[in-house]
Amino acid sequence: MMSMRNFTIYFLSIILLLTSFTLMPSKEVKAEINIKKNPYIQAYYTENAISETKNSTSYSLFSESEELVDPVIEEKIILETLEYYYQEDIKVADLLYNITSDENIRDKVLSTERQDKIEIMNLIKDIYPTIEGDSEKELLYGYLDRYVIGPENTEENIQEFIDQITERDNDGEFSIASTSTYNGTGAGNWAYNNYNKYSTNYPRFTGSFGTDCTNFVSQAMHVGGGKPKAGNWTISKKNSTYWVINSAAELNYSWKLTDPSPWISVKTFRSYWNPKSKVHSFSTDYYRANHKSIYSRNILKGDVVILHKGVAGFVTTPTHLMIISAYDSYNKDFLLAGHSRERQAYQLLNAISAYSYVEILEIP
Repeated sequence: MMSMRNFTIYFLSIILLLTSFTLMPSKEVKAEINIKKNPYIQAYYTENAISETKNSTSYSLFSESEELVDPVIEEKIILETLEYYYQEDIKVADLLYNITSDENIRDKVLSTERQDKIEIMNLIKDIYPTIEGDSEKELLYGYLDRYVIGPENTEENIQEFIDQITERDNDGEFSIASTSTYNGTGAGNWAYNNYNKYSTNYPRFTGSFGTDCTNFVSQAMHVGGGKPKAGNWTISKKNSTYWVINSAAELNYSWKLTDPSPWISVKTFRSYWNPKSKVHSFSTDYYRANHKSIYSRNILKGDVVILHKGVAGFVTTPTHLMIISAYDSYNKDFLLAGHSRERQAYQLLNAISAYSYVEILEIP
């Protein structure tokens, strides 16, 4: 017979599931995000409701003070990224329908089922050589890049195809950024020594606008590692009026940078640096099980760690950035420095606890 306590937990879980489809994001999230139409956001809220129900009945290992990013800000990043994915995937669906005339193509492109995504990725691989427009190629490449994940689940033929596209298409800005000297040890040491410091030569995202994680890693790479600013990965000071940033207007008034900027944005940093770097990617479970062998790879101080939240087991959103600042030779793990919540030498094994997926970029 079900106890009153178990009945209450069961009842609350049902309520959470039923309300998850109508929950609105925090007030900071753009109003144009349409939760009811976006299957990725629907899945995110459903999974969150289930997770919160489980957490309410079990002991939590992590307090709010141990979170790497303010959860309100991180949710904003997640929702905006999932909306971006959805809008881009609609364009992919329209393009593929025009090519194939398949009435089911839209449902498969927007599906949260892994097998449907694999089918679409293989279709894109087959038709990509026939696509002439650069914007269409970029659209299809973006779809492949979004949904190829970890070594235990990766479709190797798709990943190899992505690598071929990257090698063939990258020139100019790519060669400038990737062939210049990078002192990874210097970058890691700088991050370790400056994890709780803020330079007035760069904006400080400790106000009510944005997070400082990508800004900190970019500074470590440039100031500590000697990586020259190049292309869109750059920033310069206009005046000293606004150092602590509370709005986009303040940022644009006192600082010159692109919009969006890979210097300060996690998602844009990833888009800029992934094609230029050797990328090691793992699910959280895979890293936990294999961190000792991963530790023996050519992953070093100054390499960058991108942490992703996950939806439906494979739709991932990059929300936090850190840099390797030291090594834990005893546990065979990497130690990370980062901002948003200041960390000097934080174990990657701990950092991934709140995330589903991790990428480690060997910065060239």
